[in-house]
Amino acid sequence: MQWMFLVLALLAALVELHSGTFYLAALSLVSLATFALGFVLHEDFLILAFLAMSAAGLAAVWVARRRLRGRDRVGDFDLGQTVLVLGAAGPDGIIAVQYRGTQWMAEMEDGQAPLPGLPASIVGRRGNVLRLVAAEQRETT
Repeated sequence: MQWMFLVLALLAALVELHSGTFYLAALSLVSLATFALGFVLHEDFLILAFLAMSAAGLAAVWVARRRLRGRDRVGDFDLGQTVLVLGAAGPDGIIAVQYRGTQWMAEMEDGQAPLPGLPASIVGRRGNVLRLVAAEQRETT
């Protein structure tokens, strides 16, 4: 039975190379670890070890995804980038800015929008609305 896990590890790795699926890579690693445990554990416990390692991996992915879901941030490469204010803030506080060659909706973190034509810096995101601070404010803090 121990060799079955080696065959499963090799097959999952081969299919993963062609599909690029993370879960097949994880299955391959768990199968390979179970094969290695076969030299220490009795065969009756190998399936339990395989299931326990698989469940631990799924739980780790689930916890990591829950933690990432709660974050309210633009991708790290956007934080601190400069945008150009295109227009004054409307009654809802939304201003138009230019960033990466296109127009974005934004709101000021402190509520005071710079004049059109002045820069501001990205500090976060709420949905698809950028959160900004005035560029001179970011430099002094």
